[in-house]
Amino acid sequence: MKVSILADNIVNKRNLIAEHGLSLYIEYNGINILFDTGQSSVYCHNAAIMGIDLQRTDCIILSHGHYDHCGGLIHFPKKGKHPATYAHHQAFCKRYKGNPIEKGYTDIGVPWSLADYPDIQSSMIYSPKMLNPYTGVHILTEIPGSTDFEDIPKGFFIYESERMTQDMFFDEQILVIEADEGLVVFLGCSHPGVINCLKYVRKCFPEQSIYALFAGMHMEKASPLRVEMTIQYMMEYRVRNVVPLHCTGIMAIWEMKRFLNERCHVRATGDILDI
Repeated sequence: MKVSILADNIVNKRNLIAEHGLSLYIEYNGINILFDTGQSSVYCHNAAIMGIDLQRTDCIILSHGHYDHCGGLIHFPKKGKHPATYAHHQAFCKRYKGNPIEKGYTDIGVPWSLADYPDIQSSMIYSPKMLNPYTGVHILTEIPGSTDFEDIPKGFFIYESERMTQDMFFDEQILVIEADEGLVVFLGCSHPGVINCLKYVRKCFPEQSIYALFAGMHMEKASPLRVEMTIQYMMEYRVRNVVPLHCTGIMAIWEMKRFLNERCHVRATGDILDI
């Protein structure tokens, strides 16, 4: 398996571009998977510089319906039929961030309409709670909460059925790939909590260990206690490789590196990891 970081918040290589977003290109047993598309065409630019032909993509998996993960989908350089695209049915609902008392909402949902892109609309496959699109490739969604220190992030809202309610992130998707060494887990933002996500993976695959975790973890404002508990669970679960990305937060990444040492791999846009 080869994982190429096409878009992330930071970059340290010449001619590549960073943006607040995430896009990974995964090559596994002859299958090419694009996991998220960032917020713009940045991932396309970087793929070309890195020598990756996106037209070889077999499928696209959208981790959840925010602009920084789905915005770039309309820039995908297709020839012919658009690749099968997997998302939860809530991913294209209207989503906002803000203060409901002050009515200060900011639109953070997908910044385009499916109705305007019929080729993308016809390619959509809406994932049930668990889907197995290829041998060894699994998509999990509707992640249950089971920890006592990870809450659904406050200040996120979804507009559905003419009502504005707190976003419970039912649309968050986990990509799980079976490798010889164990499971490789991919998360876009881990809004339900990264340990809740890992617990769900362990529940679905009780006989397999977690070899690697590639994840945005949405911990920029996490308390020191939550960061400590997260690291403790990673150590308890014996996650052998952790690659914190995107929204994990610099301080949380620093703590992971301090305690996990060589098991924590700090990477950026343009980096390629072989498994």
